[in-house]
Amino acid sequence: MSSKSVLLHRSLEKTYPTAVSGDGVYLVTSDGRKILDGSSGAAVSCLGHGHQEVIDSICEQARSMSFAHTSFFTSDPAEELGKLLLEKSDGAFDKVLFLTSGSEAIESALKVALQYHVYNGQSERVNIIGRIHSYHGNTLGALAAGCNPARRDTFEPVLGKTFHHVSRCFYSADGAGKSEKQYEDDLIAEYEAKFKQLGPENVAAVIVEPVVGATLGSAAATDRYLPRLVELCKRYGVLTIFDEVMCGMGRVGSYHAWQSLGSTAPDLQTIGKGLGAGYQPLSAVLIGKRVSDGFDKASRQGAKAFLSGHTFQGHAMACAGALTAQRILFRDALVAKCKHLGELLEATLFNELPDEWAQNGGSLRGLGLFRTVDLGAMRSKFKGPLAGEISRRSFGLGAAVYLCSPAVDAVLLCPPFIATEAEILSLARIFVQALNDTVKSRRADILDTI
Repeated sequence: MSSKSVLLHRSLEKTYPTAVSGDGVYLVTSDGRKILDGSSGAAVSCLGHGHQEVIDSICEQARSMSFAHTSFFTSDPAEELGKLLLEKSDGAFDKVLFLTSGSEAIESALKVALQYHVYNGQSERVNIIGRIHSYHGNTLGALAAGCNPARRDTFEPVLGKTFHHVSRCFYSADGAGKSEKQYEDDLIAEYEAKFKQLGPENVAAVIVEPVVGATLGSAAATDRYLPRLVELCKRYGVLTIFDEVMCGMGRVGSYHAWQSLGSTAPDLQTIGKGLGAGYQPLSAVLIGKRVSDGFDKASRQGAKAFLSGHTFQGHAMACAGALTAQRILFRDALVAKCKHLGELLEATLFNELPDEWAQNGGSLRGLGLFRTVDLGAMRSKFKGPLAGEISRRSFGLGAAVYLCSPAVDAVLLCPPFIATEAEILSLARIFVQALNDTVKSRRADILDTI
């Protein structure tokens, strides 16, 4: 940047280059550098940058009507997008609520769950159960529902006390000495024990990410974990909330992540990021029939409103852009392409990552174009985590990749679905070079201290 920024940036230490344009999988900076968007921002830009069809639909909507407040009006783009989402979800959901951010979607899903129980005559159901090393957003309710220590700890004193957490589902890290079934048995038993500790009649909902995002690095639920959790919650009258803000909308090679993980649909699901593909801020809560019927029944008995609302919910321009983005996703079979490119990315990384990575417990995990390179025990060998340095070096070499939380020493790769095979290979090779350069630098530093 040519002058000091007036913005309060995420980092208080970095100086940020200015992005001035985008073209396909690339972002261009003010000094003319082309950066391969190897993480789609944060799993957002599934259609890449500068997609003219999406841009045209937003501009057309702006010319006809940019904004109409939802306390007075609905709009055709919102209604049409809602119908498309329900249609493509094979009847799993009955209603849709559009917001602007993933955090807003989580907050709204929690409110829907709590209000459902009030309408159902069970206002004592106020407790929400999440998982350790989960992340659901940055607003206070979403932070309370999640448990990402790096983001949460500063605000711990003011977070709600009706939020509780059980163990994460991360078999490759935590399941040593157990079969996958035994590991699942223990996790499901922990949920049931938590229900009984709180009193099952006091539990409103369980919230999970089917595939955990950057907190653990695309860690997918085990084979029967989600369906068993859904069944347990139904038995106790507890609602299930699946947070697919990051892992949904085709990112893992199926439209909804739970479809790749052998589960039925949850009662409530949050989506975002890839929903609008980054062209306008947009998120949503998908509402299952059980919950929708509860609101309909309450309405017939005199209830007047869903007790929540945001100025920009159901924003016509955002919904118009997302409607075009979702139509393109299906028209161009991009979910299937995402799955194919993800397999190519994984195979290329596996073949080209150095032996030293594998010898030190390095691993690959993830689905579709939601892939993580975990550096295993290399942080011990090289006296500290490597992922941050690898991410910085990748950017210097021309590819943006996403740094995972301190819970793991890992980097997340989630490029746009429109990438070519050549661009996927380029991303993989830049990452491998960045890893090799980091190892070489760390080894030299160690020798200097001997």
